[in-house]
Amino acid sequence: MRWKIRWTTENVFLLSGIGIILLGWLADYIGLIVLHEAPVTNGHGAGNIISRLFFTLFGLFFAAGGAAYENLDRFLTDSKFTKRYLLQTLFILDGALHLFAMNDHLNESLLEAAFFAVIAPIQIGIGVLIPRLPAKYDPYLLAWPVFLIGIALLSQVVILWPLSALENIYDLWVVSKLTEALMIPVLLSVMKDDGTLNLQSFKRAALAMVAR
Repeated sequence: MRWKIRWTTENVFLLSGIGIILLGWLADYIGLIVLHEAPVTNGHGAGNIISRLFFTLFGLFFAAGGAAYENLDRFLTDSKFTKRYLLQTLFILDGALHLFAMNDHLNESLLEAAFFAVIAPIQIGIGVLIPRLPAKYDPYLLAWPVFLIGIALLSQVVILWPLSALENIYDLWVVSKLTEALMIPVLLSVMKDDGTLNLQSFKRAALAMVAR
């Protein structure tokens, strides 16, 4: 499957919005790791959740402006189309939160930080593609928040690799898990609209994974 980037208002605003998020992450990294400005909170060198959410939500609202400019009529009349863009926003939001989680873990272990450094761009990339993904990918999208919530809860009682200790519950963790929890009902609704909320769809997805 090949996509060609079209420099539409929507795509330019989307990339600019992600750029704003990355600037917020970079500012957080400089303050937290380079300048050591933030106090250690709950075992993590946690940055200010307000400033983190400000940059992230500002970037997301900026991206939404481009999408609304080009697709306003469809947003108002096509709920399936609107829900896919809502999913895009949630995936990019959670990916941005994982970027900040990487900063929080850098002072503890490079291996822990590397886990979030891999997860975050993958999640943001998936978010960018969601409005254009065929319905057959719905079960894989559903598996993502279920997996992340599952390992987050398990990390509260078991030390999971690459973590060196039980994971702490702090503000960024809570916002991330709430975001992932919100993804699930939205995804189930999208799958219902797409006709993929059935055992056959999950079976086909599982067989495709095994075949790879």
